Amino acid sequence: MLLLRTLRLWPLLATLVFTAACQAAPSGPAVTFTAPRAEALSGDATYPFAAQPITVTLRNAVRSGPAVVTYDVEVATADTFASPVVALTGLPEGSGGITTVTLPPLAGNQLYHWRSRAVIDGTAGAFSAGQSFLIRPQVRLLAPTIMVPSNQEPVFTGRPRLLVRNVVRTGDTGVLTYEFQVAASPAFTTLLTSGVVNEQSGDTTWTPTVDLPLGLFYWRARASDPASATVGPFSVAAAVDRRPDTGDQIDLSTVTVVMGSGNIATWPVGARVTSASANNSSVCVDHPALATWPSTIFFGDPAELVQGNQWMFAFIGGKWYGGSARWFRPGQPCKGINADPFAGTFYMDSAEPLRSYVPRAGDIIGLMSTTPNRFYPSMATVDQRTNVVLVPFGG
Repeated sequence: MLLLRTLRLWPLLATLVFTAACQAAPSGPAVTFTAPRAEALSGDATYPFAAQPITVTLRNAVRSGPAVVTYDVEVATADTFASPVVALTGLPEGSGGITTVTLPPLAGNQLYHWRSRAVIDGTAGAFSAGQSFLIRPQVRLLAPTIMVPSNQEPVFTGRPRLLVRNVVRTGDTGVLTYEFQVAASPAFTTLLTSGVVNEQSGDTTWTPTVDLPLGLFYWRARASDPASATVGPFSVAAAVDRRPDTGDQIDLSTVTVVMGSGNIATWPVGARVTSASANNSSVCVDHPALATWPSTIFFGDPAELVQGNQWMFAFIGGKWYGGSARWFRPGQPCKGINADPFAGTFYMDSAEPLRSYVPRAGDIIGLMSTTPNRFYPSMATVDQRTNVVLVPFGG
C-alpha cells in the first residue's frame, strides 16, 4: 500500500520529488524495495512555458539486497492516465540516492498529471498517487523596430535618445521590459553601454547614461516578459554616426533649403537656443543672440527694423526640408501666425514641399534663428545662426 508523505518543489529546476514505501517483489529473488509515491500533498504547481524543460527528481528505491532498478514516469492531461502524453520507461537509476528525469517539451495552457513507479529486477511496483502541475500559455515576442536614430542617421550629441516601436506579442504577458545595447562593432562583443527600461506607451525610449565616442556606433534592442521568463529576439542593429556636437539636432548639410541661403550649414553658430516651440498661433525661438545681433532696415523703410529670420524644418518623404521663415524684430523671440504656419510662411510656389506641409499635433519639426537670410544677400548683416532644435508641433 502506498503511503503519502511531503511533496518538495525545487524551484530552480521546476522539480517534483517522489519517494516510496517498502513492498516485496512478487517474483524473483527475495528482495524488498520501495515503490515511488508522492512524498507530500501539495497545491498545484504552476510553471511559465519558458521554464521548460521540467526536471522530475525521484528518490531512489530502497531495497534489501542487490537488484537492477529502473523507473517509469507518466504524464497525462487526464487524472485517469488513460492516454499519457509522456510515457518514459526503463529509466536508469541515478547515483547519490536520486534519479533525475528531464521531461520533453509540453504544450502550454494545460494542466498535467504525473506519476512514477520503480521496476526491480523486471518487476514493476505500483504507481505513485497522481499530482498535477500547470504550464502557462506560451508567450511569443517579436523583435522591436528601430525608429530613432535609424540606420546611417547622424547624431550630434553624446547621449542620443534611442527609440523603438513596441513589439508585437501573443500570449498572456506581464509588464514587458526592453534591453538596449550600444556597441562599437556590429558583433556587439564589447558593449559601450546598455540599459533596461519598462515598456512605454506605443514607443519605448532609453537615453545612455554615458557619452558615446565620436564615430560609428551600433545599437539594438529586445523585449522580455519577466512574468513568463520569455526573451524576444534582438532588433536589426542600426549603425549611427556620432559627429562633433554643434548642438544641431539635424544635419544641415543634408537639408534641402527651399527659401534662403543654400549654404546655411556653413554659417557659424553664434548662440544656442534656450527654448523653442511652435503651434497654430505662434513660433518661438529664444536665444542669447537676440541681445547682440545687429538690426537692419527692412526693405528700405527706416521705421521698420529687423534682426533676423526664424527657420522651420519638416521631415517629408524620408528627407528634411527647411527654409528661412518669418522675420523678427530686434530682441523678439516669438512671431504670431495668421494662417497655417508652413503655408502662411512658405507661400511661394518655389517653396514646395514646405508650402503644402500641414503639421499635426505631436509631429516633430525643426526650429532655428539666423540673421537676415530670407532673401540673402539682401539685408544681410553678420552671417550667424543658432543651432537647430527639434520640437513637437503644438507644444
